[in-house]
Amino acid sequence: MSAGNDVPGRLALSIGRLSRRLRAAGGGLSHGLLSALATIGKQGPIRLADLAQRELVSAPSATRLVTELEARGLVSRAVDPADGRAFLIEATEAGIETIIQARSARAELVADLFGQLDRADAAALAAALPALEAMAAEPWPPER
Repeated sequence: MSAGNDVPGRLALSIGRLSRRLRAAGGGLSHGLLSALATIGKQGPIRLADLAQRELVSAPSATRLVTELEARGLVSRAVDPADGRAFLIEATEAGIETIIQARSARAELVADLFGQLDRADAAALAAALPALEAMAAEPWPPER
């Protein structure tokens, strides 16, 4: 297959390059920290094990993420009233503001990039968006 016809490879490369640009607009947080913070903000209060499962990381990795977010004042932990051995993690006001700022910066970056496209390319991307959203919503790893 010629390089021009390798749609999956070209798409993966393009998404990777765009992802690096978006990470740079993350407000000083790594991709992992921002992703965990966004999950906590959306799903919280959330148990550490549930966060690890949603973020597709190990429990020790989730613990490190939460510890760093807590040190930055972006999340807080409280004892789970249903199980005194577990903690619930919740985004603080500063954490919610960080999520909003990062999303805004990323949206602005994408809007700038989108604005550089000609009308046909912009329309093609807009038409492809439902398919990309469906791909992104698929559970990972795939259930087989």
